[in-house]
Amino acid sequence: MTSLRWHPGPRTRKTLLLLHILSSGAWLGIDVVLGILVFTAILSGDSSVAASAIASTGLFATWPLALMGLLCLLSGVLLSTGSKYGLVRYWWVAVKLVLNVVLVTLVLVLLMPTLGPLAADARSGGPLPDIGNLAFPPVVSTVAVLVAMTLSVFKPWGRVRSGPR
Repeated sequence: MTSLRWHPGPRTRKTLLLLHILSSGAWLGIDVVLGILVFTAILSGDSSVAASAIASTGLFATWPLALMGLLCLLSGVLLSTGSKYGLVRYWWVAVKLVLNVVLVTLVLVLLMPTLGPLAADARSGGPLPDIGNLAFPPVVSTVAVLVAMTLSVFKPWGRVRSGPR
């Protein structure tokens, strides 16, 4: 049986770590801006402001969000398989992996197909449907990314047990 562990040099590891930090920071930033625009659209009494906010979300929030999530996932997997922490050796790494996969999947499967047509409708000047459900993606994603960042710093819970001892 071959091991998934590899041993990157210090420069490669630092480059991967920088990519991981930058992509997660960009992900968090996109989520915050998405939240600001969505809540502006929901809370605004002006339909033109709401339409502009929703149209803006379609321009930046879908592909960049998916790209940052995938870059964060790839760099995290490479970092974990090249370190003592492993991909599922420690609970905090496994939880971060699950959070990342779930969030990227939600962006690709739910957010992109929903936000794309809404933004197109907003740009065309048509009436906006109820957009109250759009509040959930940026809130959930922001909280999940902050949890993942916190796990990276505090590294709680110890090792995942593998089989009987």
